[in-house]
Amino acid sequence: MSSPGAQQITVRHDGTERVFDATQQITMGRAPEVLLFVDSPLVSRVHATLSYEAGSWMLTDNGSTNGVFVDARRLTTPLVINRPTQVRLGDAISGPLLHLLPQSARGGQAPQPQPQRQGMAPPPNRPPSRPQPQVGQPQSAQQPPVQSPYAQQRPPANQQARPNPQQAWPNPSQANPQLRPNPNRPYSGPQHQQSVPQHQQPAQQQPNPVQQRQAPHVGAPPTPNVPRPPVNTPPSSGDAINMTTKADTSALPPIRARASTAAIARADRIPRGGLNIGRTSDNQIVVNDPMASRNHARLVADREGLAIEDLNSANGTFVNGRREQRALLRERDIITIGNVDFVVQEGTLVRRQRPVAEQGLHVHGVSFTVEGNKQLLIDVNMQAGRGSLTALIGPSGAGKSTLSKLIAGTTHPSAGVVTFEGRNLHAEYEALRSRIGMVPQDDVLHRQLTVKQALNFAAQLRLPPDTSKADRKQVIEDVLKELSLTQHADTRVDRLSGGQRKRASVAMELLTGPSLLILDEPTSGLDPALDRQVMTMLRELADAGRTVIVVTHSVACLDMCDQVLLLAPGGKTAFCGHPGSVGHVMGTSDWAEIFGRVAADPDRAFANFRSRQAFAEPPAPVKPVERAKAPKSSPFKQFSTLSRRQLRLIFADRGYLAFLGILPFVLAGLSLVVPGKNGFESVGFVQAPDGSFVRANNGEAQQLLVVLILGACFLGVALTVRDLVGERAIYFRERAVGLRSGAYLMSKIVVFSLAAMLQSAVMIAIVLVVKKPPSKGAVIPSGPVELYLDVALTAVCCVVLGLALSALAKSNEQVMPLLVVIIMAQLVMAGGLIPVTGRAVLDQISWLFPSRWGYSAGASTVNLPDLSASDAAQKDHFWKHTVAAWSLDMGVLAAILVLLALFTWSRLRLKKSAA
Repeated sequence: MSSPGAQQITVRHDGTERVFDATQQITMGRAPEVLLFVDSPLVSRVHATLSYEAGSWMLTDNGSTNGVFVDARRLTTPLVINRPTQVRLGDAISGPLLHLLPQSARGGQAPQPQPQRQGMAPPPNRPPSRPQPQVGQPQSAQQPPVQSPYAQQRPPANQQARPNPQQAWPNPSQANPQLRPNPNRPYSGPQHQQSVPQHQQPAQQQPNPVQQRQAPHVGAPPTPNVPRPPVNTPPSSGDAINMTTKADTSALPPIRARASTAAIARADRIPRGGLNIGRTSDNQIVVNDPMASRNHARLVADREGLAIEDLNSANGTFVNGRREQRALLRERDIITIGNVDFVVQEGTLVRRQRPVAEQGLHVHGVSFTVEGNKQLLIDVNMQAGRGSLTALIGPSGAGKSTLSKLIAGTTHPSAGVVTFEGRNLHAEYEALRSRIGMVPQDDVLHRQLTVKQALNFAAQLRLPPDTSKADRKQVIEDVLKELSLTQHADTRVDRLSGGQRKRASVAMELLTGPSLLILDEPTSGLDPALDRQVMTMLRELADAGRTVIVVTHSVACLDMCDQVLLLAPGGKTAFCGHPGSVGHVMGTSDWAEIFGRVAADPDRAFANFRSRQAFAEPPAPVKPVERAKAPKSSPFKQFSTLSRRQLRLIFADRGYLAFLGILPFVLAGLSLVVPGKNGFESVGFVQAPDGSFVRANNGEAQQLLVVLILGACFLGVALTVRDLVGERAIYFRERAVGLRSGAYLMSKIVVFSLAAMLQSAVMIAIVLVVKKPPSKGAVIPSGPVELYLDVALTAVCCVVLGLALSALAKSNEQVMPLLVVIIMAQLVMAGGLIPVTGRAVLDQISWLFPSRWGYSAGASTVNLPDLSASDAAQKDHFWKHTVAAWSLDMGVLAAILVLLALFTWSRLRLKKSAA
């Protein structure tokens, strides 16, 4: 029994000392509401509790992920604290250290040696961060369950004293000593890394329906009837790393380089036929990852040693971050297949165990300059561990979206380095591409589709082409289940609430199982309730083991985040740390006031932030790296998927479909307004006043042809002029994950051309039923068929013209003016209503317009020089009823189509690069 004096206890941590009495229940962790805040990625949000019960202080593990350790033994039952005790949280060797001193012990009572306590796990041989097994080794199941901090009601946040509000920019030395930065170590915000037990893996990381099996050692045939765990074992937790060091290259995690001096791996453990690596169970080495192909690669015995060769996989085989078709392997080489890393070790492949320093995201001294000297970001430093949620906040123009694009790898920094899982993100972007999920501010979903349909098409584009329908369906169902969208799977996207649409956008990214998820303004336009729902979702995604970065203007739910990076205008850091500590650092907890201060004086905010950091030299300039190539995928497969999706979009929008169906009837009806009954037939000869006979003028044929060609132009342009600009956000995201711009454009051209040809057939058929058709074409014996080809090719050419205009437009509001101008220009330049033949400059300009050549081809087909007595009909050699004239007209029309397609394709590639 403790003495009555032991009703108080002193806790020392990180250079501070606090005294608590028996009336307090001392909660320890990294959540804002805990009584004792411990800043480390090893520490859970509410990690442990210390309470006074039955006359003694009791230390209890609150179901933490990484455990509580006393004397290098993991605590399994409550422990009585009646002597000075050293406690480590999260790791027996490197975890944060706490000294617990009961009051009686502080009075000078010498600590008594104690035998091994009950409730202690045996001392580990190494830090209890779970190692990654070799491929085929059994995995321990004795891992504590992960407790989400939002699985139960959160207690009210602890109210802490605020500094003098009159102090606009507080001196760091006057801040609360509990939060005062160590002069030898910059303040780092909380990070939380979790080792997720296998039975609580996220849905998309569950094994595929196909039975998985793996070899005990990669390099030797598998042993039958041995339980084999999935390859994607979660990473172990690690130590806290300073996140705000001022461009300190010494704090950079070790970035791998090719071990060129290492010995070539021996191949004596490889059978003669080699070892196949792939996703399905017919491989000797099974990689349980959706981004791996069925038969991905093969380990073979080369004359010099161990080699690996790619089996024409969709996403490639990477050796030390470089995509290789065949490569000789050296010891310690890193092999990347899908999202899984292996290391070459003694002639075998072993699942790579990432060192502590390589876990999570690290941003070191990143700057971004445009237009030569305009700086958008200046010396930004940040660390975000696995299982953490980081908010990027700041006034408008602070560079938040720019930083998110740099972290996503779509933009290259002017200085500094971004590393993810110990690898230079920009130098090895091709290998890391599928591990990064980027959710832009605009929804990347077609609103006419149901959630399941949208995810199905996205899965067909992002997953390897050899993924079966059953596997793809399982991946989609797992993602829907994780995001609580199963009940909305068959709901159209345009009928979802704002929060549900954002969940669906996140679901698109989770299809590839990313470990880094970045969201740009996900709560924009949402009410406070939906705002909290979205942030709760992000908290759950982070608790599942991902690194989540969110750009937001909303500050209502920052308490759910592990850290906040506040940027001032000009990309200057004003604060980086736990949201609960902002009041002690900035002098106020009112974010509106903080935003106003940093916006009014960003330089001072940046200077004050740097004054709290340890000085270090800036990193060396980053050398430009070659832009990563798109994942290897079948263009025809993408074209097929995109074409089927486009057809589904057309038929899903009933209003649009009705418009397309009615439009050719309306245009045909307008054609019938042209007076006359002769149509495209000759009216013969009439006697002139001088008694001679001259050919009669059939003005009806010329007017009919003008209306038909102009109608074809309108059909084509109206089909596509809003398509590309309306899908721009979707295209940008899909292009970043491997969509080929050529396949995307061709799917649009083919589908809309078929629609235009069908509409043209309806329009021509109605007109020729009422009006007399041409008797014989210039090339084809059937005049109506040749006339249809003239009109249809003009419509198809204008389909591509509409796509080109859509690629040029910056917004949907610019589309309608462009449509009006282009239709009027087609009418004038056709040459049927306003003569252009023989008029200098105007005649040459008209050659650039599809209507000019479409009308000329139609005039050649119906033999307009014989039907019309106008001077233009007699002078224009493009209208002659000859094979040469008609072939020239159709050839130029086809050439314009090809040039417009190439121009649109170049615009799509340019926009992709600019994004």
